Amino acid sequence: MRRSILLVVTLCLSLTVPAFAAEPAKAGKGGEEAHASKDAKPGSYEDWCGEHGVPDSQCTRCDKALIPVFKATGDWCQKHGLPLSQCLKCDPKLKIVRPPKGSN
Repeated sequence: MRRSILLVVTLCLSLTVPAFAAEPAKAGKGGEEAHASKDAKPGSYEDWCGEHGVPDSQCTRCDKALIPVFKATGDWCQKHGLPLSQCLKCDPKLKIVRPPKGSN
């Protein structure tokens, strides 16, 4: 009996876990798209990484090629691996605000 229950649980997990793992991140907070379209103007409402809550054109977690730019300008938190201007762990009072719709 115990063996059958274990088998059923294992079977259920083996069927459900891959289904969740295969689901890509489509939306951020509030059901919005996770990433900006390629033609979004930097600094606009559309230029937003819903996954990380920063402008998409400045998201170093999504675009590692941006890291040297932030480091070169001294805007880098080595401890947390983020721009200082985006590091909420170093500055919990920091507010990163998405521009309003229709901006720029």
